[in-house]
Amino acid sequence: MNIDCYTPKGTVSKTKVKLDDSIFSIKPNDSLVHQVFVSQRANLRRGTAATKNRSMVVGSTRKIRRQKGLGLARKGSIKSPLQVGGGVTFGPSPRNFGKKIPKQMNRQAIKSMLSDKLLAKKLILLDFNGEYSKPSTKDFVVMLAKLKINSSCLILTNELNREFFLSSRNVPKVSVMSAERVSVYDLLQNEIVVLLKNSVDLLETRLNSNVTRRKEIQG
Repeated sequence: MNIDCYTPKGTVSKTKVKLDDSIFSIKPNDSLVHQVFVSQRANLRRGTAATKNRSMVVGSTRKIRRQKGLGLARKGSIKSPLQVGGGVTFGPSPRNFGKKIPKQMNRQAIKSMLSDKLLAKKLILLDFNGEYSKPSTKDFVVMLAKLKINSSCLILTNELNREFFLSSRNVPKVSVMSAERVSVYDLLQNEIVVLLKNSVDLLETRLNSNVTRRKEIQG
């Protein structure tokens, strides 16, 4: 698949970029994307909520009052859940909410998201060679305006360019990260995906790493 590549000035470059059909031209799998997204959100949960049961509460174990003869309810220890400051019945305890997803499923979900973005015309290829000699938020905002980007945007780079990152970090709803670290969660959180031309090979190598390794072993 050959698609147009844009310049920072918003014009279409003379040369087109060839993309791997096995990544950018597959049928999106919504159920797989949902499954990976839920696992990533679950892995972010700390699971540190905890309460003390009656065995953890520090206090005397003596009986508060005698069992019979007073016409009052029976009372045990002050650590009983029925007492103020006592233990908690069936309270939360630290747990792990993490869910494991096979790497192949994770890669396939990312491919589904990239294919869906490209099909919806929400994936833009940008030919940016690091023209920024110093950070400039003004120039970065002008570039977004020329590319007609007015919503949440994720920019995938080959390597984290310091000037490029500093120019974009104060712009609302704009995220910059290496194409090697992109996840389903990042793709779902942003409406527009801007893929730098020099990061295409890095992204395709990451998503097809198993195939490349298998070919090297057989060769």
